[in-house]
Amino acid sequence: MTRDAATPATPLRRSLRSIGHSPLAVAGVLWLALLVVASLFASHLAPYGPLTQNLDQIHAGPGLHHLLGTDSLGRDVLSRLMYGGSSMVLGAVVTTAVAVALGLPAGLGAGYLGGWLDALISWVADLSFALPAVVILVAVSVISPNNLILLTVTLGVIAAGSVIRLIRNSARGVRDASFVDAARVAGVGRRKIIVRHILPTAAAPLVVLATQIMAIAVVLLTTLSYLGLGGSPEQPSWGAMISDASQNISIDPWLLVPTGGVLILTVLALTFVGSTARDAIASVRAVTGAPPPKPGPAVPAAAALADRASDSNGHRAPLLEVRDLEITFPRAAAFHAVVDGVHLSVAAGTTLGLVGETGCGKTVTALAIPGLLGAGGRTTRGSIRLGGLELTTMSERELDRIRGSRIGFISQEPLAALDPSFTVQSQLGEAARRHDHCDRATARARVRAMLTEVGISDPERVARSFPHQLSGGMAQRVAIALALSGRPELLIADEPTTALDVTVQADILDLLRGLVDQRQMALLLVTHDFGVIADICDRVAVMYAGQIVEEGSVDDVLGHPAHPYTMALLRSRPEFGTVGQDLATIEGTVPLPEDWPVGCRFADRCAFAQDRCRSGAIALTTQRSHGVRCIRSEEIAAHVEVSAAR
Repeated sequence: MTRDAATPATPLRRSLRSIGHSPLAVAGVLWLALLVVASLFASHLAPYGPLTQNLDQIHAGPGLHHLLGTDSLGRDVLSRLMYGGSSMVLGAVVTTAVAVALGLPAGLGAGYLGGWLDALISWVADLSFALPAVVILVAVSVISPNNLILLTVTLGVIAAGSVIRLIRNSARGVRDASFVDAARVAGVGRRKIIVRHILPTAAAPLVVLATQIMAIAVVLLTTLSYLGLGGSPEQPSWGAMISDASQNISIDPWLLVPTGGVLILTVLALTFVGSTARDAIASVRAVTGAPPPKPGPAVPAAAALADRASDSNGHRAPLLEVRDLEITFPRAAAFHAVVDGVHLSVAAGTTLGLVGETGCGKTVTALAIPGLLGAGGRTTRGSIRLGGLELTTMSERELDRIRGSRIGFISQEPLAALDPSFTVQSQLGEAARRHDHCDRATARARVRAMLTEVGISDPERVARSFPHQLSGGMAQRVAIALALSGRPELLIADEPTTALDVTVQADILDLLRGLVDQRQMALLLVTHDFGVIADICDRVAVMYAGQIVEEGSVDDVLGHPAHPYTMALLRSRPEFGTVGQDLATIEGTVPLPEDWPVGCRFADRCAFAQDRCRSGAIALTTQRSHGVRCIRSEEIAAHVEVSAAR
């Protein structure tokens, strides 16, 4: 059976293909392969024994019987290089293996988990850089002479510091990426996230560093043997051969060519192979048996959700309740609140829109609900309750059980929410196995069903594709399928249609609306677009400078806005403009958290502001389910109605 032409090549196949297209890398691979074979099988391949002397052939040049000549005792140079290479190969492999075995898990833990573990591991890594490696190796060689394994293990421990620092920085750079957050919210366990999503980002630089460590190990071991340390004097070594050649350079200059040349070629080969492999892995990533985790809380069926969502008076009780929420982030050696006293609620089967300018705190508020703040952010006050469960006091392990099974998350950029290293089948199948505890065959069928549910007409092709092979709309549908994989009660969508064209945007909104109705989910939709609010939402909350300034039903807020900020946002919509005239805009910008004024935070941009607006904090007052944070809201609303009537 031939492989389907539409099936993309695996990352390994593409990496090998890229390496095969580089002449230098191919030459390097061939040289290293020749070196390994010649060293490991020297006893069978070498023409002479390493200690066999022929005093009649002292300092003989290259010839038929001695291809690389002989040394000062008539020993065959080629044979000694082959026997001496075994210690170099062993030393390089052991050193690199020890460095990676110690540095890789430590770096992943420090970079992904952070906190005190990061501080401790980083201190150990910094300490390794302060140690004089050569002095330590010389001391080990003197204390335990002829012990190559101890010497290389010691060198590997010292080199582990560089692996720790590399992996830590790579993990820190990607731990807050959208596709990692998407995996966390989909319910993927911490260990699997580290192995499948964090580790691949460090693969390319780790390959380069590993080859560099091998090259350094070869050079250092050669240096020690040059000094008469690190190995048995009865066994040939490259360093001892270079030392012998340097002592006889005036008698036999040729002797230094093969002995020094083999060292140079080995270092260059490692460099070429490492650099080419790095580029190949990076380009593939750019385009491209753990035990089952503990089950999370049971997910109620849609009918149960609908029953629970109504109280005795027929009003829907909120599934999500956010009360007096304050979120702070470190800035300039201090913590500043970026969200201040936010109240939100959304019931099952309904959609709440959160709207406002960039920098108002909408996305931060949404990320705080599933506990995805990252970068030092923390909830310092308030409550977030999901179906009666308090989320702010949960540990990371407890939140892992909530994410995906009860809370789904759709990020703003669909391609950023999908790991470029894996196919759609791999990523959705991972989530399916996590939630359904099924085998791969069942997960494969579940993935096709998930893709069909989000409106993908060719689930087979899409499942085989990498994210970069999908259009924006198709990628967003896959991201929605990933968010829905655990059948969540609450779906959080952060600007899910911003990167899409108008036609695809309408399709995605129709899809979300249908999913809310069919599954009776609660949807929190973060957006800049009042058109999207009007199209899909039941209620809307307008946010400015970390506060909710107006909240109510879509009809009330959009039809009868009571806060000057809401009015200004509505007036700035393009459809309210006049041909030939500039669009209405809001003068100024949203103030930074450290610059928030004492009174109304919109006062400096408000045409209705008075001195009393700046004298103290403004409370959010609610009348008939319509909340407004403005002391002049009734006057302004009456003024607007009179102006409209005229």
